[in-house]
Amino acid sequence: MSDLFAQLALLKKHIEARDEFEFVSIQEAKNRVLFEDISANFDSPSFSNSALDGYVFAFEDKDEPLNIKGSIFAGDFKEYELGKNEAYKIMTGAKIPNNADTVLMIEDELIKDGKLIVKKDIKAFNAVRIRGEEFKKDELLLKKGEILNSARIALLASQGISKLKVAKKLNIAVFSSGNEVVEPSQKKEDFQIYNANASAIIAMLGNENLNISYLGIIKDKLDSIKQALGTDKYDIVITSGGASVGEADFMKQALEELSFKEIFSKTEAKFIKPTKLFCKNSNFVLVLPGNTVSALFSLFFFAKTLIFSLLGANFEFEFISAKCKDEIRLKNKRNNILLGELENGYFIPDMSLSAAKITVLARNSYIFISDYFKESIKENEEIKLIKMLDF
Repeated sequence: MSDLFAQLALLKKHIEARDEFEFVSIQEAKNRVLFEDISANFDSPSFSNSALDGYVFAFEDKDEPLNIKGSIFAGDFKEYELGKNEAYKIMTGAKIPNNADTVLMIEDELIKDGKLIVKKDIKAFNAVRIRGEEFKKDELLLKKGEILNSARIALLASQGISKLKVAKKLNIAVFSSGNEVVEPSQKKEDFQIYNANASAIIAMLGNENLNISYLGIIKDKLDSIKQALGTDKYDIVITSGGASVGEADFMKQALEELSFKEIFSKTEAKFIKPTKLFCKNSNFVLVLPGNTVSALFSLFFFAKTLIFSLLGANFEFEFISAKCKDEIRLKNKRNNILLGELENGYFIPDMSLSAAKITVLARNSYIFISDYFKESIKENEEIKLIKMLDF
């Protein structure tokens, strides 16, 4: 059995993360993989402050008219002291004065004879952000392997962190093969096809963790293929080829002569086979199918898993719950792949999907992958989808 998810789990289990890192500024850290645990440098918030514009006072004085002593602004350095039956006008983010613990929002102000009258139903600590309520100094904020998105970058920046230790970028090479393939910039003959795969692969791989080199189109010659695969300067070489027997033989022969070992060469997932992965020392070669649809499906699952495993990232495919609008018959003993859109919580598959139809891939973005032995999806059955995104 060559179940797709079993293969991906096995791949993750057996790939050892690279033990290499580099330092980047926090402004350059988007999508990078954190190489160390990071703990808080100080409490957050670091001082008790007002959550809104209003009036600050001691809760125990709420039933008395309060003398308004002045105003406190965000960034004020002065230490303010609150006396009995007193209040300050306070702005959002300003430090709570000593002896105060409650804020009345400015929209609820009631001033009589120059004094603040507090509404009776207010609660203690209303609109006050208490020091350390979000997290305390030395509390773990992010774990090694976290992928740095904008929210995580904001969290670290709020702690005064400007440099980050991240996994070193991987070097990726991409090439296409086939005597019938020409670049989009070239004039093609009737018997030739444009190289859609390389552009699509490079676009999907576009990620701040990768240095991508395009090696062009390699002709169906053993020496040419060996030369492209024979260097150890790339962590991963990704190639997509045609379906000709001759080319398949050259690829296999080249890898064997270069002492690459096969990790897997078979999957029963429709539109993903044939996909092959080879390894030599710590270098990998991923051979994708020649059809663009199949190549991108394969890249999305296998390359993504391989790349983020090598980077040591805490990565899982994210599933979205939906219902199937109509009953769909499936072929048993393989992972059936359906591509479609999500409408009002229902998955609408595009049943015209084939390995040769790029248009179907271009207008749909949600993938359903059946269990290996599943024979059908019932009407209104709850299913799990994956959104097909670039890396």
